[in-house]
Amino acid sequence: MQFHHSKALTFGMELELQIVDDATGSLSPSSGELWSELEKLPEIERYALEATLSTIEVTSSIHEDSDEMEVESRKLVSTLKDIAQAKGLNLRGGGTHILQFWNEREFTPTDRAHELESKYGFLPKRFSTYGMHVHVGMPGKAEAIQVANVLQSLTPLFIALSAASPFQQGVDTGFCSARPLEPLVYPYGGPMPKVADWTEFERITDEIFASGLAKSLKDIYWDVRPKPEFGTVEVRVFDTPLRMQKGVSLAALTRGCAALALSGKLQLPTIHIPYNTDRVSRFLACRDGMAARLYNPMAGEWMPAHQWLDQLVDLIEQNPLGAADLRRVRELQGIADGQQDSDIMRSTWHRLASASDAAEANAPGSAAYAANTREHCDRLLS
Repeated sequence: MQFHHSKALTFGMELELQIVDDATGSLSPSSGELWSELEKLPEIERYALEATLSTIEVTSSIHEDSDEMEVESRKLVSTLKDIAQAKGLNLRGGGTHILQFWNEREFTPTDRAHELESKYGFLPKRFSTYGMHVHVGMPGKAEAIQVANVLQSLTPLFIALSAASPFQQGVDTGFCSARPLEPLVYPYGGPMPKVADWTEFERITDEIFASGLAKSLKDIYWDVRPKPEFGTVEVRVFDTPLRMQKGVSLAALTRGCAALALSGKLQLPTIHIPYNTDRVSRFLACRDGMAARLYNPMAGEWMPAHQWLDQLVDLIEQNPLGAADLRRVRELQGIADGQQDSDIMRSTWHRLASASDAAEANAPGSAAYAANTREHCDRLLS
């Protein structure tokens, strides 16, 4: 498996956005309509279809500065919003939609979607949730493994910071981030196993490919994974934030953590880690968001998510990549001290539902649902 080297610590961001009907607020299987317009644009390569028709992906180019990433991403999303609104549609963030019923999702008519359906049946429809992926450039495969192991250990904190999926199928799930639970049902989903080196990584992936359920790394739904064809390490656990600006800050934090790992200033400990703490910590992050008590393997102890974040920010401040990125990380620290996306989604819905007739409020297509979605659409570029 050839690793295509990248300039170290360059980074990019992928945002999976919800396509909604502006009148009803419901998810709309309309990516094909948007795609027919996007194909006319010179920046078409910055957009991508997903397995189901209610999703469209926006992908930044490669950056070294987070301000430049935001300028580009904001322009791409704004262009897409203009196209959608001209068709009575809109776009919003969030890891799930309150009326996200898997049986109503429709597969995109692509070879990739057909392949997923033949392998996994209804699961890709259930997994039709909305995430943000961050790629960080690596100079070689040894460095990619080194950094991927460290970033995987940080995923409970990443989940807590981005938690934006409290609703599924019309009900409150009791979780701040229900979306990261979905890949756990796949045979090759969830945390990336800790590997010693690239040779062990290739051995594990070859064994996975031999099963027939996966033929490339794209079919392995780990929280973190090297991407040899891009020369990056990819972090996949983030819910798509309600505001794109927060997404850029999360990308900046990821890059900052990757820099610490690459320089050896953030390392996995050699001490014994209690059984299954990575999965337990991941679960607690999904359930409680930034209110969670998580296991910090570097410190070898359980601690509040806020304390873990503060420790990371302190390390990044001592080893900054640039003024813009350090500012973003500090902004994210401030955001984490306030109302989280999952809180905003809950409070917005409760406020709008309580102002409506109880029977009408919970009916799909109701005024409350439409108003709820519209508020989230307005937040995306705010």
